[in-house]
Amino acid sequence: MNDIDSALIRQVDLLCLDAGNTVIFLEHARLAASCARHGFATSAETLMRAEGHAKVAIECGDGVDVAWSRAHVPGGRGWGHVVGTMLRRAGLPLARVPELLDALWPAHRERNFWSVVPAGLREALARARKRGVRVAVVSNSEGFLEEILEDSGIVDSFDLVVDSGVVGVEKPDPAIFRFALEQTGVGAAHALHLGDTYATDVLGARAAGIRVALIDPYGHLAGRHADVPRVPGAPEVAEAIASARNA
Repeated sequence: MNDIDSALIRQVDLLCLDAGNTVIFLEHARLAASCARHGFATSAETLMRAEGHAKVAIECGDGVDVAWSRAHVPGGRGWGHVVGTMLRRAGLPLARVPELLDALWPAHRERNFWSVVPAGLREALARARKRGVRVAVVSNSEGFLEEILEDSGIVDSFDLVVDSGVVGVEKPDPAIFRFALEQTGVGAAHALHLGDTYATDVLGARAAGIRVALIDPYGHLAGRHADVPRVPGAPEVAEAIASARNA
C-alpha cells in the first residue's frame, strides 16, 4: 500500500481531493515562461522553491496581499494571494506584484497554470469508484473548476466538484467540506481529504471532523506539521483504498 497507514484509509466511503497540487499540479515552466514575457525573468526551479516558501509564509500570516484588477472576482483574491506571494519569494519586487498578477491572469484563465495531471490518477480513481467509493474535489478556485478539470481530461473521474467560486465559501471554512458530505450522503467519520496546504486543507478538514493527509511531493513542508500524515499522492491513496475494500 505504498507505506500508507491502514488506519488512514479504513472504511473510507468518500475521498475528498484538493485540486491544485493534488489532482492538477502547477506547471512551473509555463508560469516561468509567462512571467518572462511580461518582464520578470525566472525559472521553473526558482518557482518550485518559491512555491514552498510561499506556503510557509501564508501559514505564518506573512503572505503578500496586494490590490490588483481581478481581486474582486470569485477566487481572485485567493489566487492573487498565493501567486503574488510565490512571485515575491521568487524575487519580484513588491511594487511589481500587482502589474504581474494583472498580466498573468488572462493566460491563467485561458489555460490554468495548474494543469499537470499525475500519472495513473484516472485509473486509480476509477478502481476506487468501482468499489463504491465516492470521489469529490473540494477546492478554493475561481468558479471555473469543472471547466479546468474537463480541459485536463479528468472531470468524469469525480462524483462531485465543489468549487469555492461557485458555492461561495472557501477552505478552511468547514462549511465547504460539510457541503461535500451532504451532497454525497457520507458521514465525516467515513471521509478522507487529501491536499497540499496545511492552512486550508488540514485545518478545514479537521474542523469538519474529516481525516486528512498532506501531499508534499517537493518537500515544501519538510519538518513541519509532524502530526499530519503524509501520503505520496492521490493515485497511491486511491489504489490503497480500492485494494483495502477488495481484500
